[in-house]
Amino acid sequence: MLEKDLLMFDEFFIQKQIKVFGAPLLLAVGTIGNLISFYILFKNTRKASTYTYLSVLAIMDILVLYVGLLRVWLVQLGIIVEDLNSVMCKLVTFLGFFCSDVSVWLIVIVTVERTIVVALPLRAPSVCNSKYAKLGITSVISIFVLLNLHFLWSMDLHYTVKNTTVTPECKAIEGYTYLVEIIWPWVDAAFYSFTPFVIIFVLNIIIIKNVINAKNARLVLRQQCTLSRTYAVKTQTHEHGEMSRRITCMLLAVSFTFLITVLPMNILIIRNSLVDNTDTLKGLIRQRLLMTVAEMLMYTNHSINFFLYCATGKKFRGQFRALACSCCRNPLGLRLRRNMSQRSFNGSMPLVKMNSSRTDYVNCEHFFDKGVQL
Repeated sequence: MLEKDLLMFDEFFIQKQIKVFGAPLLLAVGTIGNLISFYILFKNTRKASTYTYLSVLAIMDILVLYVGLLRVWLVQLGIIVEDLNSVMCKLVTFLGFFCSDVSVWLIVIVTVERTIVVALPLRAPSVCNSKYAKLGITSVISIFVLLNLHFLWSMDLHYTVKNTTVTPECKAIEGYTYLVEIIWPWVDAAFYSFTPFVIIFVLNIIIIKNVINAKNARLVLRQQCTLSRTYAVKTQTHEHGEMSRRITCMLLAVSFTFLITVLPMNILIIRNSLVDNTDTLKGLIRQRLLMTVAEMLMYTNHSINFFLYCATGKKFRGQFRALACSCCRNPLGLRLRRNMSQRSFNGSMPLVKMNSSRTDYVNCEHFFDKGVQL
């Protein structure tokens, strides 16, 4: 059946519109947000090893968007990237699985680290540092390179000749069909969805429980101790405690967002394995719509971390404002405004009220020179 015939079904039309308009929107938002996040987080990697994980996560999320989501959008425009040649077939398939797996497991590792910080604070300094962060990142990348490396020889272009028309298709070569088409979807679901979901869910419960217990313990301690006896301890530990709580809050937002956005896909995978609704065309199109919505939610997880950092991190917002202000006061921008003002004064163009003022530059310098830290 041709696509124009399928457009008669509302479900097919809706899922196509989601891909045509939703994919480029997520791609643009995710690219800008992740680049800004990487720039800010990378500058703060010396302050906490968590920022090392999150900065690498921003890069991996960009790769996921361009290898996966961009490909989804291009298909709607009639461009199938993996069918262009044999190299693209192998490389795009490998990168698609590799980048998404690494991105998810970086969240798992950083959640494990934060659990150690909260539940075992005395052991944290010896484990949660830049040395182990680099080792953890290297280990995750190495594991998933090896796990998905078979795509470089198990996938290739196959050509179908019909009425003198040659149609290329990227799929498993003979001998690997069962592995790629039957076994690997479940392996990928286990590594990308099921296992990370369970680990992150359990660890988040442990983190929240320990945070609540620590808060209650501090309240009891304040009631039992006098101000004079605890003042010195407070001044020494307040800054470290505040930073730890900010990082914990930021991480909880990221990990819970992952749980929410991946849950629909987990449910659909289990449901489709137990119930077959593809015996009718209507059921097949409806299942395709549900899978499209779940897929877009998964890509949303790779696009919105910047907004989560802004929502949960006061210092992150401060550094973002400082970055925006530093861009506003660059020499090219100032020269352009000065030229526009002179032209307005000389009558060469209508005099308009400028959106910026000297007060704006003073505030910008305040944020920029203050050197806001996460």
